[in-house]
Amino acid sequence: MKVRLYLLSVSALALCAATVGAAPPTANPAATAQAVDKLLAQENAGGPKTREAPVVDDLAFLRRISIDLNGRIPTEAEIKKFVAWPADERRTKAIEDFMGRDQYADRWAIFYSDLFRVRYGSDGGPALQAFVHNAVRTNEPYDVLTRKLISASGRAGSQPETGFILGDDADPYALTGVVSQVFMGVRISCAQCHNHPFDVWSQKDFYDLAAFFGKTQRVEHRVKMQILGIFLNERPTTTIMWPPEGKGEPNARAAVKARFPFEMAADGPNKQLARFKALREWQAAEAKAKIAAKGTNIDDIIDGPATGTKKDDLAGVSAEIKAALRKLDLEGDLYKASELRRQLAESVTDPRNRLYAQSFVNRVWAELVGRGFVNPIDDFRGDNPASHPKTLDYLADEFVASGFDFRFLVSTIVRTDAYRRGHLPGTIPAIERLAAEKAFTATPVRRMGSEALFDSIVQAGHLFTPKHRPGENVTTVVTYQQVAVAVKEDPTKPSIKPPKLGGDKMPAMPGAPKTVAGAYDLEKGIEVDFKDALKKKDVLELEKMNAKSPEELEAEMMMKSGTMPPGTRVRYITKELKTLVDDNPRFTSSMRMASPAPTGHFLRVFGQTDRGSLDERRDHSPSMRQALMMLNGKLTNEAARVGQLEPVAVLITGPKADVDAAVKLVYREALTREPTAEELTFAKTILKEAATPADGLADLRWALFNSNEFRFIP
Repeated sequence: MKVRLYLLSVSALALCAATVGAAPPTANPAATAQAVDKLLAQENAGGPKTREAPVVDDLAFLRRISIDLNGRIPTEAEIKKFVAWPADERRTKAIEDFMGRDQYADRWAIFYSDLFRVRYGSDGGPALQAFVHNAVRTNEPYDVLTRKLISASGRAGSQPETGFILGDDADPYALTGVVSQVFMGVRISCAQCHNHPFDVWSQKDFYDLAAFFGKTQRVEHRVKMQILGIFLNERPTTTIMWPPEGKGEPNARAAVKARFPFEMAADGPNKQLARFKALREWQAAEAKAKIAAKGTNIDDIIDGPATGTKKDDLAGVSAEIKAALRKLDLEGDLYKASELRRQLAESVTDPRNRLYAQSFVNRVWAELVGRGFVNPIDDFRGDNPASHPKTLDYLADEFVASGFDFRFLVSTIVRTDAYRRGHLPGTIPAIERLAAEKAFTATPVRRMGSEALFDSIVQAGHLFTPKHRPGENVTTVVTYQQVAVAVKEDPTKPSIKPPKLGGDKMPAMPGAPKTVAGAYDLEKGIEVDFKDALKKKDVLELEKMNAKSPEELEAEMMMKSGTMPPGTRVRYITKELKTLVDDNPRFTSSMRMASPAPTGHFLRVFGQTDRGSLDERRDHSPSMRQALMMLNGKLTNEAARVGQLEPVAVLITGPKADVDAAVKLVYREALTREPTAEELTFAKTILKEAATPADGLADLRWALFNSNEFRFIP
């Protein structure tokens, strides 16, 4: 059964439109931002008066908007470009400039990946990470993206959307809590075992919602213990029964009928719904007109070409594997679509579902401003009301009317006065600062996220490209390698059973011996090719790469059992290997690494989670481990060093040396501002007392990277 993508929530009549009329008026971020500020002021007027922080200056705004929209601090070229624009236009131009770059998709894909708990190492994880990145890059409407994630079926990898459901092993109870909390900000998981103690949700509500996932299952296709494919499929009957197991007579339990327990907004003069409908109808008519112009059937466009196999793809695969793969019914049960999950996806994303738009707007607002209208951001309930309900309602309505346009939402928020306000100084009592932050008349102090901090150090230290000439930084790298040494055995004696774990006598493993590296490149990671991960590769192309020969499978089984044939004992010894390396480091963007990063990586130390727990949040509090990594880590120290290919190099040596200009450039690159007179004098002293100007400048940069001003968003 083919899987249809429900791209547009429109009536069938809209798809039959013969002509495309004028486009409906688009949402205006600037006008919406002004309305938001006006509503905030009105709602604040009804409460106690709070302190008001001034709007940040231009360069502080540039640094803030660069970090928030592109995930790193601005470059020297970007600073010059910004300053050259007319003063009354530069902030708007900067927003438009940064939102039009590839880095915008990189940065906000991290936000989405945290929200959807994307894990590169899980089933379909690599393709899902690339899929989410592409959704941000193409500005896919949030409701369309949500429907794909909830309703997808098929094979992990080739159907990247399935990674969301497979991330929780298609467990209906886990997915009930995930969908409710992620997409509607409601923590219904507590109702799985009993009626919710702090909210209106009953245990029956939880089971009614879980029934939408009752037929969903994770399927592995195996041959001789070898996994050939993981699929998201639908079973014929549900597993969700009422009453719960152990709470009633076994014979009295019956299948639960799926029911969406969340209230929909009443029908009425909802202008945002009318605007939403008009926009989607126009988009559908425009899409149909384009399809008609190409002379292609719309069903073919939506479904895509049927999956087939080529004879050439079977080359190199064992006969048994070939036969198994030929039995894969790619249009049959393995790809059976879920009608229940499709219904759930439609209900969740229905524009009348107020929680859907409100919870997402609240998340994005908190990401950019520092706190949400509702806090915690995913705990919407009656006794935890929004601080500014009218403002939240208005912004959610405009988000719906825009067609759930994510770019519109981000563009609106960064244009508000609430976003542009500065912080209150630490001399003001904490209770007054908190009151102002709750009223959005001052912004909370925010630390850079781990990815933004990583990329900002790389940017300021010129590590995205090599900055040293070849051969200038030859260093010795020590690695440890396990080397196999043959051991003869007496054939008259029984074979010795090698130990399963530990020791220096380990069973022979197929392939090359393992090399264990020290802490040399722990701050680097695996770079993901997002385009390649989304290529629709034939199922056999991937399967034959993973399929192993019978001999390999038999050897692995022997290794697991711990038995070896007589005379095949192998001893491993560890050797220290020293290698000369031309250490000219170059780092890739952390936002294009496989995520989450390994435990102990820079990103994890500075707050990135493993995305395993639904309630886990990034911890931005400082720690001793963070301090040590900044003080002694390879990334910070390599960024601080001065390379001869850097622009600042010519300012500290040779006939064009200008120490003042060098110090000012370093300050602009690291802190996005000019140094004060006192800072300039102190910096020149550091350079003068150092062994060389390059050493002194490296000390200065190292100190700036370790300053609070560098790590915190202005």
